[in-house]
Amino acid sequence: MLKNTPEGILDLLLQLARIPGVSETPDEAEMGRFIHSTLAGEKYFEQKPENLFFEPVPEDPWGRGVVAALVEAAEPTARTVIMTGHYDVVPVDDFGPERELAFSPLEYTRRLTEKELEVEAAEDLASGDYLFGRGVMDMKCGLAAEMTLLSEASSKPAALNANMLFLAVPDEEVNSAGMRAAVPLLIRLREERGLDYRGAVLTEPPNAGAPDSETEVISLGTVGKVMPFFYCVGKGAHVGQYFDGFSAALMSSCCTMKMEANPDFADKVQGETVPPPACLFQRDLRKGYSVTVPDRAAAYFSLLTLDRLPADLMKDLKKAAGQAMADARAHLKSMGETCGGGDGARTKANDEEVLSFEEFASLATKAAGGDIKERVRSLVEGLDPSLDDRDRCLAVVSAMLDWSGIQGPMIIVGFMPPYYPHRTNTRKSPGELRAAAVAERVIQAASESFGEKLETREHFMGICDLSYMGFQGSAFDVFCMAANTPGWGTIYRMALKEIMALDIPAINVGPRGRDPHRPTERLHMPYSFKVFPQLLAEAVHAFGEDD
Repeated sequence: MLKNTPEGILDLLLQLARIPGVSETPDEAEMGRFIHSTLAGEKYFEQKPENLFFEPVPEDPWGRGVVAALVEAAEPTARTVIMTGHYDVVPVDDFGPERELAFSPLEYTRRLTEKELEVEAAEDLASGDYLFGRGVMDMKCGLAAEMTLLSEASSKPAALNANMLFLAVPDEEVNSAGMRAAVPLLIRLREERGLDYRGAVLTEPPNAGAPDSETEVISLGTVGKVMPFFYCVGKGAHVGQYFDGFSAALMSSCCTMKMEANPDFADKVQGETVPPPACLFQRDLRKGYSVTVPDRAAAYFSLLTLDRLPADLMKDLKKAAGQAMADARAHLKSMGETCGGGDGARTKANDEEVLSFEEFASLATKAAGGDIKERVRSLVEGLDPSLDDRDRCLAVVSAMLDWSGIQGPMIIVGFMPPYYPHRTNTRKSPGELRAAAVAERVIQAASESFGEKLETREHFMGICDLSYMGFQGSAFDVFCMAANTPGWGTIYRMALKEIMALDIPAINVGPRGRDPHRPTERLHMPYSFKVFPQLLAEAVHAFGEDD
């Protein structure tokens, strides 16, 4: 039986840390199986195996799955509180020579005493209060606390005021395939077991979502993320006849200048502002070296949201693309006059130089002589399933251009996966008011019982799986996202209809630590093993109470 004590949480954390669990590797699948088998050994689940689940991620090349475990209160009730977290971690290439110790926290912490560290990390190491290693903070401590609390509850179901549902998911660090697979499971359990999801508690380390805070933070919502792309179609020409062509690389560069760090795309809600867009990819799409002016190039961006939704964003993204096209033409005109190339590019403008992917797909279907959805499906099935989803999406657009024969210059604007809807606690619904009240209860408990000062933030800024606990947009936004994402339904799936049907109020409260995703990732043990587990228990209990 797992023990909900500081020693028990540490012991389980070390067991979890020993399995690397790096995203999109066989080790990640092993981590899920370990969590499942550990819970299967608990007396409660030996007696009620029907309450323990391993939900496979659909068509997953690594065999990963969602682990769910339901402990029912002795007094029958529909009220159910969810505890959730992810079990994958980022790679350890940045650990250098110490890579082999990255998943052995005790040994790695001892090894660091021989290394030169940044001042803050060195001071934390010298204090003896910190445990270093990949995943100890983000977020295996949170999972360990959830699992030990679940175990304790399973031995005392008479003390529960609500059912407890534990949910451990893979892939949060990449595409959140785990949480997306968990949504249909949550709907199914709700229908089959008659559950009423009163709230959800995520145990991400607050520092990952509020690194600027001087106190521990409870988040009431989460930032959203979209990935707009600009697929630029130019006209090839030998570099010796440069102005006979139209460089797609120039077009994509102009798109980047319009998007990168643009404050017009930085949402501001309830006094919080997200960072502006950042380019994550920009390159031409040729397969090899050539002295031809590039005729295809692409760029895509991380765009965080607090308020704006896909349908509204698409209008402004197309506007930015139109401005980028105008800038590219103006640049060529100016350079052509300077270099003796006349008015610049000799390529005539199309009637439609900026298209959404949905509009492009409609034109491509007509030009190709019929519905090309089956051709897209066959293309995707033939691609390497381990290929990055963004690369697969670009391959779809390239193939559709080939099949249709549509010519540039043109910029196609759409969305890449993954998509994280933002979640804002507006204090309008009973569930939102309940979540805000739970956060205040936890803050009060931290102050009165431990002398710890906590504060609330409206949004967890680190991007997290709470995005899939509901959707605060319209059906039109759902359609816009689906219609403008290449390979939607084959490359990338999201049960948006089910997400819209959930609307689970949620908070994030987690352990204390520093430097997620860095070789100096570390966990503050006194707070994380003694204070945080009590705050987690308080949050779960408060969510389970009658309104």
